Amino acid sequence: MLKWATTLIALVLGCAGLAIVVTASSTAAEHVAKPFTIKSSLDGKTVLPHRIRWIAYPSAGVRFPGVEFLIDGKLVFDNRIPPYAFGGDGRDEATGKVNSGYLVTSWLSSGRHEFTVRARGLGANRNATATKTVVARVQPAEAPPAQLAGSWQRNLEKAVPPDRNMLYRKITVPPGTFRFTIDPRFMRMSGPVPGNVKVDYVARSAAITVGGPVWTGDPAEGGVCEPWGPAATYSWSVSDGTLTLTPSGRGDACKQRGAILTGDWTRVK
Repeated sequence: MLKWATTLIALVLGCAGLAIVVTASSTAAEHVAKPFTIKSSLDGKTVLPHRIRWIAYPSAGVRFPGVEFLIDGKLVFDNRIPPYAFGGDGRDEATGKVNSGYLVTSWLSSGRHEFTVRARGLGANRNATATKTVVARVQPAEAPPAQLAGSWQRNLEKAVPPDRNMLYRKITVPPGTFRFTIDPRFMRMSGPVPGNVKVDYVARSAAITVGGPVWTGDPAEGGVCEPWGPAATYSWSVSDGTLTLTPSGRGDACKQRGAILTGDWTRVK
């Protein structure tokens, strides 16, 4: 996710003397500080929904190592890859379309919070920092259906091969015991693969839609599938302490997530 990008412009000149003058001028220009500002896609918003894209836009033409995203002064995410989106981003090589992750607000307490984007300059701007803070209200998280809430576990008997089409989990998932817990904030998943995975979800009676990761600033947090999901809907039913999850439609496009979730789960007290 962290990536440096540099651009090299070569000027081919017929006269060596001119080449020396141009190089000296360019070097001198690098030592002149430029105005440095930053804004974000949350600017002007006073109430945030359950899920929203949060993208930072630093000044053009200024060198900087990336953008930090803070909530109430706490660093929650940083990104060094344009378009500097909270939750990570990716670009489809075939279409050029950019998909970004989401700021999921369900883990925050209801009420007003500060959402800040921050970038530190490089070169002539190395001592400069640009910040922009938006104060917005977060609405109370919706509680899941009572039958679905709580902790569940199941044993996965076979390993799940890597899903090369997804950014996260490009490793073989070993067999073993998996668990997930659903509360108003997120779905927390754990298993033989190390990592603290928090997944965004929306649950209704008989159906649950799972999405991308929820980032809260925990250093041990990891992702599943892609930064933005993709979302997948499962039908669910509970009988005698057993939860059955069945993917809807064409199934879960994130094959590893589908292999883990699909099937019967036992309630954990």
